[in-house]
Amino acid sequence: MRTRTTLITLLCLFSFTIGRGQQTVDSKDWTTIENGEMWLDNDGYNVQAHGTGFLKVGDTWYMIGEDRSESWNPDVNMYSSKDLVHWKWERKIIENGVTHPELGKSRFIERPKLLYCKKTDQYVVWCHWEGRNYGASEAAVFYSDNITGPYKFHWGGRPLGIKSRDCNVFQDDDGTAYFISTTNENQDLGLFRLSDDYLEAVEHTVLFPGERREAPAIVRVGDMYFMFSSACTGWDPNQCKMSYSKSLKEGWSPLENVGDRIAFDTQAASVLRIFGEKQTTYLYVGDRWMDPTLPESKTIIFPISFDGTKCDFTYSQKFDINYKTGEVKR
Repeated sequence: MRTRTTLITLLCLFSFTIGRGQQTVDSKDWTTIENGEMWLDNDGYNVQAHGTGFLKVGDTWYMIGEDRSESWNPDVNMYSSKDLVHWKWERKIIENGVTHPELGKSRFIERPKLLYCKKTDQYVVWCHWEGRNYGASEAAVFYSDNITGPYKFHWGGRPLGIKSRDCNVFQDDDGTAYFISTTNENQDLGLFRLSDDYLEAVEHTVLFPGERREAPAIVRVGDMYFMFSSACTGWDPNQCKMSYSKSLKEGWSPLENVGDRIAFDTQAASVLRIFGEKQTTYLYVGDRWMDPTLPESKTIIFPISFDGTKCDFTYSQKFDINYKTGEVKR
């Protein structure tokens, strides 16, 4: 049974259907994305998908994330959308006490991320698999033959025996997949290359030793990789830093500041690539935690661009995007 987190009023419904995501007047191909308000799904409920992860299948984006409607011990919800504005509720793909007997008791999930493995034709979720006082420091893996699940528990533990906390995934253009997490008591980032079926970690590389980074989000731009990350300050935002390299395992540039000193009140979750007929556009997705409470944390999306090794990381409270051409108007 889904939990109603806000009182559904006629005003809310009007705002969802008319105010959010309306098309610009000049073309039906343009969509308006506006930041700052709680997203609503097709049933009028608050979208609960924090620490979000995305996977595009055909013309549809699937989004998973933490259901924080009860604040703690989140289930994992899935939504779908064709425009990143109008979200359809799919289901709880991982559920407390159902998917795993200890989930919601001695274990909880943070930052679930979704991958598709072409070799096995399965969908795989990697996440932070934690216990009381963050003492477990583990990851977990779930899988399903169908993107909408339900997902089955495959494994939980420390990848290659290494303590692992805040995390993300990255799938390279050749299909190789990686799990990235904070390691060594949050001192380092660990890059874990995954097995061909994406179910196991098979190789570990230490990145940014001693830099105390978390919320890593990697995107590939041509032959260059860019990583965005934050410092470890709990729910409080801090300066987003960026690094770049032509190799995932080595050669990362020194961390440099992007955006303002609190990353426009966000923490990185994903960077999406929009392949249009005219250009490729990159959308930064971040969590605006505790806005004003944990269940009401917002998801923020705005376009960023790259020029060589430089990134224009400028916040847009509202912008228009043409998914067909890839063009953006701020």
